[in-house]
Amino acid sequence: MPIEMAVDGTVLNQNNYMDFNIGKGIEEHPSVIQLGGCDATSLGKVCSLISEVNNSSYQYQEINLNCGCPSNRVAKKSFGARLMLDPDNVRKIVHDMNRASSVPVTVKCRLGVDDHDSYKELVQFISTVQSAGVTKFIIHARKCLLNGLTTKQNRDIPPLKYEAVHKLVKDFPSLEI
Repeated sequence: MPIEMAVDGTVLNQNNYMDFNIGKGIEEHPSVIQLGGCDATSLGKVCSLISEVNNSSYQYQEINLNCGCPSNRVAKKSFGARLMLDPDNVRKIVHDMNRASSVPVTVKCRLGVDDHDSYKELVQFISTVQSAGVTKFIIHARKCLLNGLTTKQNRDIPPLKYEAVHKLVKDFPSLEI
């Protein structure tokens, strides 16, 4: 059973447990593996490993970078939703991931993080990351609050703003959103 998010350091440091780290025998298609991390080099190495095993019993159709997880533990390590605060680093990360991957790299993100939640900041994030070759974004239609809310609360309390996602679709017609 695939795990929710495979963290780059875990995959790289425990490669004897590849089945656990990137999922056993993918039964459903299409399947996606979601990666977490903040270092372009290590995430590129993980993509290389996934590409190598993707030719055997694993068949991922895409690799997704998680830029939306609001977990305190994840945020303390500067990945998940915290990555949205550094679009240039995300651009560098997905550039290295794309270079190492045999399948498309996608990005999951939120509408914003903490008080960095204007539409202008979201457009800047999408534009910056898109410049590294990402053509598909999975948008969680609410921002997250890294301080003051639990992971569960971040799924319910910040209001949903579907109109922002619809506006992204219109403003970025060449992207899959």
